[in-house]
Amino acid sequence: MQKRVRQNVRGWVFGVVLGVGLLALFPSKSRAGVTDDLMDQTKHPVAVTMALQADSFFGFNPALYGTYGLTKDVALAFSTTYWTNIGGVGAHDQNPWLEFDLGLNATFLDKRLSITPMIGTVHGMLLSSRAGSFSKGGSNVNARTTAFDGWVPSLTANYLDNRFEGEFYMGYYKSGRTDGTVPETPNPGRADGRTGTWDFLHYWVNAGYRVNSMFSFGLHYEHLLSTRDNSAAYAQQDYYRWLGPYVEMKLAGGMAFRFTAGHDYGDNEDFYKLKFTKTF
Repeated sequence: MQKRVRQNVRGWVFGVVLGVGLLALFPSKSRAGVTDDLMDQTKHPVAVTMALQADSFFGFNPALYGTYGLTKDVALAFSTTYWTNIGGVGAHDQNPWLEFDLGLNATFLDKRLSITPMIGTVHGMLLSSRAGSFSKGGSNVNARTTAFDGWVPSLTANYLDNRFEGEFYMGYYKSGRTDGTVPETPNPGRADGRTGTWDFLHYWVNAGYRVNSMFSFGLHYEHLLSTRDNSAAYAQQDYYRWLGPYVEMKLAGGMAFRFTAGHDYGDNEDFYKLKFTKTF
């Protein structure tokens, strides 16, 4: 009981510190005492992208991400993802998984290269007790509703010029609590019958050639694996290893469609991904 209280307090303290940090980033007045208009886009340019995306593992997972300019080449970065394939029908105990990230975006080479380190939080019971509804992982969908289920340090790098494009992403999903619930049949290898906790590593890299301002194509590799699964001995596994080509069509007005498909070398089957984005 005391351990759970300490974990809960740690999560909420992190949230408070995060809020205080944001206030420090955006003071209401400058040092000279002149009010800084934080809504002035000439001083603080804002770009927000809405993404509708789906794939053969996570299902439908819409996301929103963007930047708020601080200097010419540095911006505050933020993103959120709604993992809607995790059950979410009901007031409690269904736990739709929500991810929220904050970090900094830095641009180089006349803005052709951008690097974005972030720290995120995930909410909804998944990591801390193998709950939710996670493909091939076993689950307990009746786990308690939980905020600050885990932490997600990540790094994203993008390159874009007139002829070439590329992206690298790596995120580590670390469980922040151990609220493991008791399933109807205790898992083998767990004397207390809890569902255990999960940690994940998720990364991808892709690179492509731009035929013109509208069309591009390239190759995509993506890997998801568990680095800890203490529900049973030797439970860690690769969930997928995807490799395949993509084709993308960019449209005026900040819109883009990308379709990716290929082979899953983890399961010897196919995979597919579709992503539509609109940038404001």
